Amino acid sequence: MSTDSSVVPIPGKPRVNNVDKAAYVAYLSVCIPGEATQKAMTAACDVFNEEVKKKGYTVPGFRPGVNLPRPYLYQIFGEDKVKLFCANLLAGDIQAECEKTGLMFVGRGRILAFNEEQFAPGKPHVVDVACDLWPTITYSGKGYKGLAVTVSTGPVDSAKIDAVKKSITERYKVLKPTPLGYSAAMGDVVVADMKGFERAPDGSRGGPLPAIASGDQVEIPLEKGKFMDSLIEGLVGCQVGDSRSIAITFPIKPSGPGAAMSGKQAIFEVEVLGLKTKTLPSWDDELAGRIREGMTLQELDEEVRKAVEGEGGTSENIRNEKLAAALLEIASIDQIPASLMEEQSVARFQSMLSDFKEQGSSDEQLEEMATLEKFEKFKEISRANVEKVVVLGMLFRDIAEKEGVAVQEREVQEQLDLLAAQAKQKGEAPPDPAQARDEVENALLRRKVFDCLASYADITWVVEESPAELPPAV
Repeated sequence: MSTDSSVVPIPGKPRVNNVDKAAYVAYLSVCIPGEATQKAMTAACDVFNEEVKKKGYTVPGFRPGVNLPRPYLYQIFGEDKVKLFCANLLAGDIQAECEKTGLMFVGRGRILAFNEEQFAPGKPHVVDVACDLWPTITYSGKGYKGLAVTVSTGPVDSAKIDAVKKSITERYKVLKPTPLGYSAAMGDVVVADMKGFERAPDGSRGGPLPAIASGDQVEIPLEKGKFMDSLIEGLVGCQVGDSRSIAITFPIKPSGPGAAMSGKQAIFEVEVLGLKTKTLPSWDDELAGRIREGMTLQELDEEVRKAVEGEGGTSENIRNEKLAAALLEIASIDQIPASLMEEQSVARFQSMLSDFKEQGSSDEQLEEMATLEKFEKFKEISRANVEKVVVLGMLFRDIAEKEGVAVQEREVQEQLDLLAAQAKQKGEAPPDPAQARDEVENALLRRKVFDCLASYADITWVVEESPAELPPAV
């Protein structure tokens, strides 16, 4: 890094022209390597050639659909426009050069002058940039470790919690083999080979059912609601080695899974291979440890409660909203970085346009909305919300650094794998890796910082009564 204005910047050695400490802005000149400028121009030409094909432009001497040389693209679109598009493509390279100053920046640098008239693909190129510096953040009163909030939550649905607990204990049930001569009873598990056949009007066995209705080594729990009741009833009292022919009628299902067999009469030939008794584990720390190594019963209870509450309106979300509001009240930032405000506004504007597209807006309508004038109006309308998001993000980063809160790579990868699996299941394209990683890391960091704040905070929990529990009106 050099601060001598007479020194020409070269790749890897940016020049700091000025540091405005009052405005928390550093003014730099950085030099992009020739390989990067060539790569950017190649990509830009590909984009503009696609535009030529899309618009149906024709150039004498060139067949329709072929890629035009760069000079022809300059003539069609304008040399400055093509070169300035390279500036967008070089944003990552420009930021990487800025970081080599060793200064602590927040957000991405803003290009003050791309100097497009001097831009030559394949040669190093100097760009003038302004970068926001990390401002001073202070906390009044007892600081972020002394937040006090009151959190009101709705009544706990104990029936749903019990149902989730039952489902979990079922998943971690203990099955034990039975001695010879044991007769199956309700609550036991029968292990059997099953073959399904259609039942003729006279009650005899017909053709085989689809393979989905048959199977080997099938575990059949003798519990109502787990399998067809008539099949379960037909297996009560069986012993290992028994062969049973059980007539059943498939339940009526107009649609969804099982609709193809709806109402059919069938016969199942069942060969009993084994019998097991079932024991449900106790709801204790031992079960929590089986579910996840190191998990405590308290943590398990908390996860069950979150599962019952669902994603919207959970007590954790309400707690976080209260903590965020309290944090904003005591925090002070000398200068809110313009770069972060711009980045957040652009992201929200693009998200809005994507929503309109999904709702059926035409390309013409989207082009009409995606103007600089409309964007500036959008920025003004959304400024307060954007500022809140930006400030909270900076506070979270500041607290995370002070408290040593960090997101582990394993945690990020688990979430990325989950997003990819969900996209595949829906038949959608996988999310952009870089963007998805940033979003996942930020979300995980927010959650950890909120938990950190909650561990210090004085939180008063108020559980609202359900209408049935309210005293009668006098």
